[in-house]
Amino acid sequence: MKPVINVGNRELSTTIIAQIKENNYVPFDIRITNSHITNLNKLTGRTLFRKDALYINSKTLWEIMQEGVGHGTHNYHGLSPEDIVLALEELDKPSVVINAKQNRLAIVTVSLSHFNEPLMIVIETGASLRGIINANVYKIVTIYPKSDMENYLKQMNRKDILYIK
Repeated sequence: MKPVINVGNRELSTTIIAQIKENNYVPFDIRITNSHITNLNKLTGRTLFRKDALYINSKTLWEIMQEGVGHGTHNYHGLSPEDIVLALEELDKPSVVINAKQNRLAIVTVSLSHFNEPLMIVIETGASLRGIINANVYKIVTIYPKSDMENYLKQMNRKDILYIK
């Protein structure tokens, strides 16, 4: 049975994510419920999301929690399960929403991770699922600590900043 991460249940979500960190992954897509990500439509004044369901690949989740300098498809970021739950809980009340590039949005948390930095969550819109190329879902492609946000925002094209708290 594939796990479901319910953002509304912090304890269970943390447990599921911790299990994925401890076990070498078998790639499959994990559904994330209760993200309330459609609330970003009000904040930005744009229709960015039509449904609250999100997905993340178990391989992505496993890799972003790994320590060290090595990397798989995604860089290892050393995130804790608690960091990831924090990021998911804050998707609907971010400090910044950015149009990262075609079909990708970046959302920055208000609270700080265990690195004492906000987390940046990158979501691909119109994404595929494992084995379903035309699934057209919202999929988290990475989560990582983002340092020096002020400088990062200064370098951005202002039209790509969709919301700033």
